[in-house]
Amino acid sequence: MVRMFFSLFITVVSGAALLLLVMIVSLLFLGGKERIAGRGGIFSPLGRFVAGRCSGKDCPSFCLCSSCLCLLLVFLFIPMGSLPQFVSTRCDIFVILVLLALAQSLYIRGMKFFSADFYQSLERSEINSLFKFTMCAILLGGTLSWYALNRGVPGDIFSLNTFSAMPLWRVTGFWGKTGLVLFLILLALTMPGKRIHGEMAVRYGDIPIAEMFDAVRLVTCPALMVPIFFPLKIGLSFGIIGFPMYALDFALFWLAVFFMETFALPGIRMFYAAFIKPVLSWRSDLLIHASLGAAGTMFMMFDLYL
Repeated sequence: MVRMFFSLFITVVSGAALLLLVMIVSLLFLGGKERIAGRGGIFSPLGRFVAGRCSGKDCPSFCLCSSCLCLLLVFLFIPMGSLPQFVSTRCDIFVILVLLALAQSLYIRGMKFFSADFYQSLERSEINSLFKFTMCAILLGGTLSWYALNRGVPGDIFSLNTFSAMPLWRVTGFWGKTGLVLFLILLALTMPGKRIHGEMAVRYGDIPIAEMFDAVRLVTCPALMVPIFFPLKIGLSFGIIGFPMYALDFALFWLAVFFMETFALPGIRMFYAAFIKPVLSWRSDLLIHASLGAAGTMFMMFDLYL
């Protein structure tokens, strides 16, 4: 009995340490983007968060804190390099989607209570940005799970670890790879952007809670995409085993997340806005996103059945 409780205690502490690490990395990534843009230093967002204080009614609302926690909990189900998920179930994708939807709902409620003026100043597309990404992730998850089931990919079809262990680029043909590219473009276009910048951060008391939510949210989306599209497990290829292998692949995972968040995904959005959007200006964003999702699913089915 004592051993069981001790094991449970170690698991809870380890999970909390992982979430704390993700939060710190998220703020550092946000600082890195601000540094690249010339708006501050790498440690500026982390410094603002650490120096923040509150008391009584000035503290962040329960909904805002819960929203951030939901996003952080998503990382318990994401394989990071050679490390499997911290929490593994047979329906990880469903749990992740529920957490994303819950985070969006709690954020909206929290922001209304936090600052009605700020909430009303946001465009509807900004308010529902995470919801759009979640809807696209549902379509992607359903398509890839059906593909994995019928292609015979080993592992649980609703687990991210399955797609991380067996990269889809290796098992798909031309049509399947085309579908994956379309899904990558779709997720890039619907990925939430940063709304709050440095000294302009909207604060709840002295805590930049909205900035922290932005930081974690910006990391969550590419962190979900890396295991599916670009799983990095190269330690074993270099003959490295044990702890050095896990450490190398873990570091490469976060490097890939930072590259996708800072350069790759914004690059896709900039290319779309500069060259594709003007040609399709007569079409709504919703129609374009729906067309990309439908085409991605269609190409994946072509690869499966043709």
